[in-house]
Amino acid sequence: MKKYDVIVIGGGISGLGVAALLSNKGYRTILLEKESILGGRCTSFQYRGYTVDIGLHAVASYSSSGIGRMLAEVGAQLELMPIKPSLMHYDLDTRRYMRATSPERFGEALYRDFKELVKTVAKMGKEEINGYHTVSAAAWILDRFKNEALLEFFKKITGFAGQPMEKVSAGAFLETLNDAFNSEATITYPHRNGIKALPDALERAIVQKGGEIVTEVGVQKILQRKNRIVGVQAKVIRPSFMADVELHAPAVVFTIPLELLPKFLSRKNIPAELLAKIERITHERYYYTGLIAGVPKSAMDSEGEKFFQWTVDRPGMDWHAIITAPTQMDPKLAPPGRHLLFIDSHGPMPYGDDGIARRRQDELADMLNEIWPGFTQKVDWLHRVIYPNVLPLAQISLTGPYRPGFSIPGLKGMYLAGDATYLTGSGIGSTVKSAYGCIEEIERGNFLAER
Repeated sequence: MKKYDVIVIGGGISGLGVAALLSNKGYRTILLEKESILGGRCTSFQYRGYTVDIGLHAVASYSSSGIGRMLAEVGAQLELMPIKPSLMHYDLDTRRYMRATSPERFGEALYRDFKELVKTVAKMGKEEINGYHTVSAAAWILDRFKNEALLEFFKKITGFAGQPMEKVSAGAFLETLNDAFNSEATITYPHRNGIKALPDALERAIVQKGGEIVTEVGVQKILQRKNRIVGVQAKVIRPSFMADVELHAPAVVFTIPLELLPKFLSRKNIPAELLAKIERITHERYYYTGLIAGVPKSAMDSEGEKFFQWTVDRPGMDWHAIITAPTQMDPKLAPPGRHLLFIDSHGPMPYGDDGIARRRQDELADMLNEIWPGFTQKVDWLHRVIYPNVLPLAQISLTGPYRPGFSIPGLKGMYLAGDATYLTGSGIGSTVKSAYGCIEEIERGNFLAER
């Protein structure tokens, strides 16, 4: 039976990133993914002539979060287009578009504090940021700026999956903004083929460097001998074929949601501190809810057609809608004369409360009809969506030096990567940084010296 140096469980961006980096370093690597397509929540599928992205709608902080470095390091080819302006805002009362962060929207006093925050955060180093992982983002903002309006703005805009800013780690908040403020482009989008172009680029890099990828194979158990990892037990599932297999390697990297780890390893082999952190991550969850629509261009106003992404609200709301139109960057994602729209809700959305989620979707539909009269009657199609636990939440004392970690103490060869191991407010930033953290942990352990 063929032996590998490393088995990677999960084909999301963190798993693909780990496998690409390992393959590039010459490690005999195999990646196992239970679905038929790669990318996790960063992929796309074909639907009624549209290319529909799943989960991730853009690549944030390309040059500062690590994704640009990773693609260059493994030789992956991906053409990304910078989005400018990166974010607009539509005011429901004045019916006008404006920059999301501008004196026109904020007023001079709030805008002055916002610019000072940008200046302060942009020049912070990692060591300074790491001093704020036991403080809430809300406390940091109010302590520095004494401005409730500034806090209210960030409650809506930061993308922490609806988590209250009183629970968001200031360290994760600051690291996310530091990446955004120092990136060559705040957000970018693939030149063609939707968000799936990113996992496709990493997949090609893995194969070109000799790594292997197997889809539609579900890992059932992580195998160990005493305190050492020796491989995995898996089930291969095809339309007319099913088989149980064992794959052997001295190292396994677990990149699927961390809350699933106890299903693959006995709880007695997981340190109590790590189990407690997994429980916190699982307990604090929020829905991310919205709508997806395919629409004729005539259903939208010509002004709105100019922008890739914009927020929508009015004074007094404790949440906002964020509308993304990837077809503004790549018209081929939809049939001729059509737009693809994602209409998401940013704001507190308790996990498991389907009633609140449905009411918010109704509010989003009403909002669309207010912007463009009769909009929901003119669409080609419109679907309600809920993304349960799209992003593990960056809670106080679970980020920075307090993160769950990239390995399991006492279990040689067992490594971790994925959002929960490096929590920030940027999904792409979390996954890429976790991949690099995992690689550093593997090389620090020098497990291959014992092959």
